[in-house]
Amino acid sequence: MELWQSLARWADQQPDRLAVLTPGRQLTYGQLKRRSSAIARQLDSLQSTRIGARTSDPIEMAIAFYAIAASGKTLVVIDPAWPENLASTMAASLHCKYMIESPNLTTLPGVSRLMAFPESPADDDYVASAANLSGSRDLLVICTSGSSSRPKPVVRTVGSWEEESLSAGSRILGASLDQATLCPSPISHGLGLYAMVESVHSGGTFLATGKWDLNGMRSLLSQSSCTRIVSVPTILRRVLELAEPTFLSNLLVVVSGGEALHQETVQLLHEIAPMARCVEYFGSSEHSLIAYRERKPDQPASPYFEGQLFPGVRAHIHGKDSATGFGLLYIDSPFNAKGYDASSEASVSRCGKSIGIGDRAMLASGSARVVLARRNDEMMNLNGNNIHPGEVSTALESVGLPNAIVRLDESGPEPQMVAYTVSPPRSRSTLLSSLGQHLSRYKIPHRITYLRSWPETFSGKLNTAALNDQDLDIERSDWLR
Repeated sequence: MELWQSLARWADQQPDRLAVLTPGRQLTYGQLKRRSSAIARQLDSLQSTRIGARTSDPIEMAIAFYAIAASGKTLVVIDPAWPENLASTMAASLHCKYMIESPNLTTLPGVSRLMAFPESPADDDYVASAANLSGSRDLLVICTSGSSSRPKPVVRTVGSWEEESLSAGSRILGASLDQATLCPSPISHGLGLYAMVESVHSGGTFLATGKWDLNGMRSLLSQSSCTRIVSVPTILRRVLELAEPTFLSNLLVVVSGGEALHQETVQLLHEIAPMARCVEYFGSSEHSLIAYRERKPDQPASPYFEGQLFPGVRAHIHGKDSATGFGLLYIDSPFNAKGYDASSEASVSRCGKSIGIGDRAMLASGSARVVLARRNDEMMNLNGNNIHPGEVSTALESVGLPNAIVRLDESGPEPQMVAYTVSPPRSRSTLLSSLGQHLSRYKIPHRITYLRSWPETFSGKLNTAALNDQDLDIERSDWLR
């Protein structure tokens, strides 16, 4: 298996080189191989095919990933930010009877805990199962975030995620042996996990906080010369604004995934690190890598993402609008996921070998480039987490605050989620306890603003545009977190 063989090669060639650095600990390539070997040997004796990983610690996640991959099992990522009832439900539906998880988390019902830090007594290569994995074997189940319903588990095979995606993406996205890659996004989400494996696979050093942590990010930058950043646009902008500029002066590559960068962010990057390449890519958990482009400081912003298809990716359009050229995007790619797990009510749309998940696009330049429109789903991205306002509103209704409107407030130094309601004020402690049973912590609003009445337009309609104004008739605002 190329993943394990790559780790073993780097561990032999550079055993003392840092593989993963966090604000509190570090992990060398030699340690990563030994610790993942020890767990892989434990997993060999288990009948279960799927093993969960529930942690926000990048070191624990690295050990878990390579141990599970080497043993021939399938890694199931259980987001540690999920409420315990959701985590328990997802673990059961995905058949996770064993879990590698952080010690500070409560063990889920019906799940046996495995620890991520044993050392094997001998420094020998683990090859029992790792050498015999076919490309069609399930490697990973990771859940999409931000849906207004239950998370959708996406199944990735060894071939699509390892043999194809990593080899094709590393060159374009700038992952290499000499790079120290900072990823200040959640390690339990697809972008963070992919960035970690990509860095280790290339022999580089992965600098990570596991979730957005300003002080942790500053600590990492003071300890290591960062040459590469992988993040989402909202987090990237905050890194550039809040980090000491001298700590970013050695940047060579910045990789942004998700929505297009604001032009101000691109300009700020090139002011701090004039020699850095800025690469944007568009992808999804279901498709992995789709298209990419390089952003220049003088390149005007566009309402669309137009980029070059990654090598091996083919695209076609269904239901094309004759006036605009846009239609539903279908992707035929060696990077495509197997689909959603059988436990999910969702399903991808298929056309032969191609799959679609609702993205709208048009093709340009003889089908070598794709132009993608933003999804009109009001998705918010807060500190690297995708959040659907409808899911938060539904949770608020379930705890006695119906018809709440959820907004992202970016007027202050830190972006915050605010919920507006005309319901009577509720106890802060009661709300926190009740919402925690329905929402991941990062989806709980920072503030509940209780209005005496909704703002209205001249014609008497609800004026949602005025919800961020300072002249609202506010009864009380409570800070939840």
